[in-house]
Amino acid sequence: MRLNKESSAVLGSARIGLLALRSGRLPLVNPAAFNYSAGSIWMTTSRFAVKTALARRDPRAAFFVDGGSRALLLRGTMEVFDPLSVSSQVRAVLGGPAVYLGMAGYTLKNAPFIAGYLLDIARIPREWLPYNRVVLRLIPSEGELVEVPSFPEAQTARVPAVPTEIGRRLAGVTRGYACWLEGPKPVMSPALWEVDRGQVMVAPMGNRRPRPGAGGALVVESHHRYRPSLMVGACIRGTFGASISGEEIAERYAVEAADVPGAFELQPERVTSWRGFAITSTVPRSARRLRVAQG
Repeated sequence: MRLNKESSAVLGSARIGLLALRSGRLPLVNPAAFNYSAGSIWMTTSRFAVKTALARRDPRAAFFVDGGSRALLLRGTMEVFDPLSVSSQVRAVLGGPAVYLGMAGYTLKNAPFIAGYLLDIARIPREWLPYNRVVLRLIPSEGELVEVPSFPEAQTARVPAVPTEIGRRLAGVTRGYACWLEGPKPVMSPALWEVDRGQVMVAPMGNRRPRPGAGGALVVESHHRYRPSLMVGACIRGTFGASISGEEIAERYAVEAADVPGAFELQPERVTSWRGFAITSTVPRSARRLRVAQG
């Protein structure tokens, strides 16, 4: 598909996007450095990463790039190129120079991140070292440019079921990202968010809304300009409930409740958090209690 000038500008202004993949009935969302070339989004990750396995199992995916006042949502299918796989090498050759040009552009665009990666290489787990990395390619079939209103400052909020240091780093982050499954592919939108006594509340800022009962996620993350090892974030996965009052979210952001778009409760079932290359996945207490109650 072809992108217009506004969409290309969003892709050119950002180095980090959010990749959403299907994990059963719930999406999994992770940040990813990227490059856009030859009509595709190019990324790299560990061959042992969960997103690599998910991309192989179900190629339907979405990629969200936040450009500030505008954001771009791309949806399409994934390909995995593994240098150790003969079939991947054959596909790369048959695809012409696209893979090599895409990764050359990735290297140039993300030179600061690559330099930061090299600074930390002595402490990086073996599965994330260069010889264990694969190339991911998202081939978009549809795109949507989203106007994003400015986010007000907010009081701190505690992300549930994450290590203390990560929770502290994320407490003051104002801009979250909502993700849910709409048909066969994920959808993402910037979102206001709040957590009160374990209740996770999300208000997507775009025109789309999750339907009650849809599998979804709230992503809260903090970038670092050039040190992948210092990036932190959390992906709270669960089920969206019915729409709720936006009063708690309005209080956190010090705005009128009428200024909060439709809010929903997200019932957490699993929380995946990361600090650099260290990834932790936990089941919140509320989800454990619900499982016990259901027998």
